[in-house]
Formats: sequence, structure tokens, C-alpha cells
Amino acid sequence: MAQSPMLVQESERRMASRRAEMPKAVAKMPRTRLSICVRKRRFASQSDAIAAALAADIELRPYACDRCGQYHLTSRLKGKRRLAP
Repeated sequence: MAQSPMLVQESERRMASRRAEMPKAVAKMPRTRLSICVRKRRFASQSDAIAAALAADIELRPYACDRCGQYHLTSRLKGKRRLAP
């Protein structure tokens, strides 16, 4: 069943009003939990983290922590690029 043009216009007007009320920039939540960041070893540079990952006995990948601003290592590799030996 087709909606009348007046209902469509009213709906569009309401949505435009709601969009205008929404904050322009929503603060992003940190992806790394603080309890995880505190437990992990920190590396000041990406090259230090890569060197440690390559020296490890298991396959690790460095990532930039959004909590401390430094680098950590993770063993989670699913869907991520692996380091070249």
C-alpha cells in the first residue's frame, strides 16, 4: 500500500529534525580494555614490537593500543595480516 505524499513529507521532516539534534562527533569507545593494557608489555615503537614478535616462539602481531598510545603484542591473528619472517 502506497503512502500519501503528505505522510512521506512529514516522516522526512521528522528524520531531518532528529538528525539535527544528534551530536556531530560521537566519542569513540576505546577498543582495548584497561585491565588488558595494564597486564601487557608496552613497546615504545612499532619496530620494537615487531622485533619482539618475530623473536617469540609463537606467532604474534603488534598493535597500537588506544589506551596507552604504545604498542602491545597479540596472538589473535584471525583475519589480520601476519608478519613476514
